[in-house]
Amino acid sequence: MRSLNLATLLFFTANGITAVVIPPYLRDLGVSNESAIGAIVSTAFFISIVVRPLGGYLGERVGYSAVMRLGAVAAVVGHLMYLIANPAAVQMGRALHGLAIGMFLPMSIAISANEGAAAMASRALAVGVGNVVGPMAGSLLYDLGGGRLAVAVSLALHTANLLAVAGVAGGGGGAKSPPAVERRVYLYMLLLALYASVYMTVSTFTPVRLRDGGLPVAYWGLFSSAAALASLAPRAVLVRAGLVNGATAGAASAVAALGLALAASATDPLIFAAAGVLYGFGQGAVVVTYQVLALAGSRGAGLASAVYTMGWDVGSIAGPLLFGWFVDRYGFPVLEYVPLLLSVNVAVLLINSLRGRNR
Repeated sequence: MRSLNLATLLFFTANGITAVVIPPYLRDLGVSNESAIGAIVSTAFFISIVVRPLGGYLGERVGYSAVMRLGAVAAVVGHLMYLIANPAAVQMGRALHGLAIGMFLPMSIAISANEGAAAMASRALAVGVGNVVGPMAGSLLYDLGGGRLAVAVSLALHTANLLAVAGVAGGGGGAKSPPAVERRVYLYMLLLALYASVYMTVSTFTPVRLRDGGLPVAYWGLFSSAAALASLAPRAVLVRAGLVNGATAGAASAVAALGLALAASATDPLIFAAAGVLYGFGQGAVVVTYQVLALAGSRGAGLASAVYTMGWDVGSIAGPLLFGWFVDRYGFPVLEYVPLLLSVNVAVLLINSLRGRNR
């Protein structure tokens, strides 16, 4: 598990850098339309939504770690495309990045799922640490030397990850026909899709709002790093405390929504930091509860993880594209209302929790 957690840490640190940097980097390259920025950012998720089930099926045949290695290579090539520094090359880089996400992330979850809830929580903690370092590093690097400097650092981390992934072993392989995916996986895939649509909308357009308003992009990095730091506590504690259930997941979704709503209108670094802490407590609990409730004990963890994580791609595509149009038409204040959509998740999770208690 040490090699898996190191590989996960490097991957998420690098992704945290590019997640903050790519939208303002595209603006610097001359992309003036928010819908176009949303479309280019979403390219990665158009690719990964197709790759995830194929990668999950392949993982059950040849092994989860082998598919992870292919994803790590795709990430390196994608970042080389980013460095070409024109919108078309960035879009190609996003496509390769989507290939990396679709192969690497579901298999890393599947390997930990085979080890049990404690291993899933350990991996989630590595994700959290990467999310602390990456966004702040990305925003500081952008403010210091622009998008190309930040992307170059992310490329270096993905290159180092090739060595870490080489040490990962275990999971999958040899299955002629993967077992059917449980119904609960599809439910949590849909909940994750709605969650991702809200988060990706706010995270895509808030850095652009800051840049257009003459404020440091580092404010969003401050939010992201504060959130990631705050998320470490629920990631580390919930499984050990026996608090992984639908009620916790619903409450976590509500807290995350409040943090995003606060960040969507913030202009002061202290407000961004406070919003990040609030969001982080919710988000850390969302990650652990959704994953464990969806995947723990799955018969075919590779395919189940791929299906579950497709929800992130669906939301990441739909959110920036749909709400990019609304931002174009009505301006950045639209972002303040998007987090209200998470009330659907809260309701579904609480109803499920009550049904479970009454059985």
